[in-house]
Parts: sequence; structure tokens; C-alpha cells
Amino acid sequence: MGALTHGAKRALRAFVPLAVRKRAAIWLGGRTWLTPRHWWVTELLRDYAARDPDGYHRFLWAHHLGYAETYEVARRFGAENINETRRLLFADLREHLTGLGMDPQREVHSVFEVGCSIGYLLRFLETNVFPAAESLEGIDIDRHAVRAGSAWLAGQGSKVRITVADMADLDRVVGKRRFDVMLCAGVLMYLRRESAAQVVGAMLRRTGHVLALSGLAHPERDNAELEESGVRARDGTFIHNLDAMVQQAGGRVVRRRWEGARVVDGNTIYFVFAERATTTSGSGREQGT
Repeated sequence: MGALTHGAKRALRAFVPLAVRKRAAIWLGGRTWLTPRHWWVTELLRDYAARDPDGYHRFLWAHHLGYAETYEVARRFGAENINETRRLLFADLREHLTGLGMDPQREVHSVFEVGCSIGYLLRFLETNVFPAAESLEGIDIDRHAVRAGSAWLAGQGSKVRITVADMADLDRVVGKRRFDVMLCAGVLMYLRRESAAQVVGAMLRRTGHVLALSGLAHPERDNAELEESGVRARDGTFIHNLDAMVQQAGGRVVRRRWEGARVVDGNTIYFVFAERATTTSGSGREQGT
């Protein structure tokens, strides 16, 4: 398709049904010898991305296409492979919990991650941050990633358990359980504001001590000042005001970090820690609402 003119590519997208192009994209994704296959997939589905960004990003993740291809066992597991911004997020999380009078290494017993991919962040939390955690769970729509990650984790004797599910189905998947720490690192950038806000609300309802969120930082304005979500031009992902989503869901922002245009290890820094406006006594672990 690289040799095609812009007009020819537009014609292809106009006259070939989306369902057919999706099947072609999945086929291309399996051709590991085809170096620019992500480019091919993008060109095939460019109109889909513009018309329905939520559906487009879900399609890529569900079929392990595009950026999802980088989430492989050998490239992600191990402390040496953890992105520096995730280390900063977890350092802030430890500091916040300590400020609550908790010992994170002994008193965090349950963690749930939304958008966990192969489970590499949960494994890092298990081995380096919350060693006393008895329950470390996560969901992701990428079947390939969940299958590969589950096999590797089982071989390590890990307590981490990950399953295939859409984050929009969080209430159904989790039920009435509540977790000490709820985590969502970066994933909300693939959803429109309305969908992302619904996920934030569902996570807050399942939060015992703290909900930790990480999103794209607006390069010029503090995200908390954004009235509408922005769009990152290079990939169509969203720059959200996570603070407002927490407040809309009836939660309270208890710690945050925004560093604007600064890029660390390829990522920007925008962290929001939140809790439910009213909390129960005790650990909050897996309680009913």
C-alpha cells in the first residue's frame, strides 16, 4: 500500500467494507516478516479511527495490533524493563500510602489493574512494591497478551491473575469486591471522555484505599484546567482531565502530579490519586458496597 497514491488509498477505504479491511488488518498483524505492518493496518483503518476512536483502539488492542505488539513477555517483564514514569508513579503511590499511616510492604493486601496487558506491572508490584499482597488481579481485552502473560506468571509461581475482559465491563467482572489499590496506567487515553469517565467511576466504586491513575499530560496547560479532552495528533489518543472525572464520579483527588511537556522515558507525567468521598474503616479489602 506504500506505493499507492493518497487518492487510491481513499478509494480503497471508501469501496472496501470495513469488515473486510478489519480481517485484512488481522491477517497483516500475523505477518511478522512484514516490517511496516503497523503502517499498513493504520492506512486500512484510518477512516475508522477518525469516526470511532474508541472502537478503533479497542480493535487494535483486542487483536494485538499496532502498539499492542510491543507488549511481549521478553520486552516487558523484569524490573529493568519497567518504564521510568511507572517507577515514579509507584514511588508516589508508596509515599501516599505511607502518609496515610500504612506500611505499603505489609498492609496492602489486594491490587486490581484495569488494562493490565501481560500483567508485567502487577508482577513488579508483587515483587518490588507490595510483597504482602495476597490478591493481584487485572483485566485486558488483548487475548494474546493475557494468554502469554498468564503462562509466564504461572511458571514463576506468581500470585498475579489476569483475565480477558473489557474495562467497560468492570462492575460485572469485579462484582461487589473492593481492592486496597486500584490502578489504571495510561489506558484511559484510548477512550473518549464519556467512556473514560464511566471507567473511572467504576474503579472508584471498587477502591478501598486509593485509585492510582496515569494519563497523557497536556504540554501547555495543567490537565485539571481542561474543559474538554484534547487529542494527540500523532496517534489520535486523548488528553483527559482525570481530576474532573474523579470529582464527577463523587471521588476526591488526594494527590496529583503534572509535569507538562516534560518527557521521561518516552512518556509524559500526569498522575492522579483518588479515593471515594466517603470511606469505610479497616483495610477496605474486597468489601461489598
